[in-house]
Amino acid sequence: MKQPWVICGGAGFLGSFVADALIEQSVPVVVIDNFFSGKKENLKQAARSPLYRLVEQDIRETGALTEVMRDLKPEAVIHLAAIHFIPAAMANPPLTMSLNVHGTQSVLTSARAAGVKRIWFASTGDVYEPSERPHSETSKLAPFNIYGLSKLMGEQLLQLESRNDPSLRLIVGRLFNLIGPRETNPHILPEILSQLKKNPHSPLRLGSLWPKRDLVPVREAARSIVEALKKAEPGLSTINFATGVARSMQEVIETLGEIRGKKIEVETDQSKVRAVERPHLQADVSKLKALIGITPSSDLKVALKELLIHEGMLS
Repeated sequence: MKQPWVICGGAGFLGSFVADALIEQSVPVVVIDNFFSGKKENLKQAARSPLYRLVEQDIRETGALTEVMRDLKPEAVIHLAAIHFIPAAMANPPLTMSLNVHGTQSVLTSARAAGVKRIWFASTGDVYEPSERPHSETSKLAPFNIYGLSKLMGEQLLQLESRNDPSLRLIVGRLFNLIGPRETNPHILPEILSQLKKNPHSPLRLGSLWPKRDLVPVREAARSIVEALKKAEPGLSTINFATGVARSMQEVIETLGEIRGKKIEVETDQSKVRAVERPHLQADVSKLKALIGITPSSDLKVALKELLIHEGMLS
């Protein structure tokens, strides 16, 4: 039997789709999760496969995690476990640093003890200095919240790991805004759908709709991660995982209205307007395309249709 791939945080939004993508390719999968924010229901599809296994474990317990890794001897580790909802990260900085930094070092230490040679680490486009232009991997780094800072520190831990062992195949994956089913955090798109379900004839009550984001279908992001790690060369690669197109939430709401055949009205709720907001976040995806030949689709209508069907809002 093939060596398994381990997904730390595999019961989360992205992690569950990574598990599905690997199983589709007949790769054994071990999900490690303590269900801090992940959901067992996200793993229903993966759990139907004999290639799937679940280990309930906090990644910060390095000794126990090392025992798990040594027992599994995984081919690769995809590390997604973190606090990645920015308001939650800002509300509890000590916990954010504990999970996102201490947790990352624990994963690296355990993987090293088990002889793992391929690791993919989930970073974020929030490490970049705000700019109206698409960010390349060499763009200036200047995170302005605790979440972005914690992920930048995680990147630095991988840089150190690569210097200590240049034979490792490491990828820092800078993720942009994922959209799709199985969301585990109260981002604005789940909030929009929740309000539409509860009060379909009332205006939405939302914060700012003008900031633009690179919206990435989660299923396609997962497949891109798997392909990138398979093709990784020795050393450390930093890669944007995104579509290369930025859209505002106003555009998202207009597209949802088109799909449903009814214009959606919106009223501003001042309590939901963030005091500090990044105006534009968009990726240059040329490096990802050069590595795997494709990038996640930027077809917003297709992604939103899938989400509406999953939520029972579209037949």
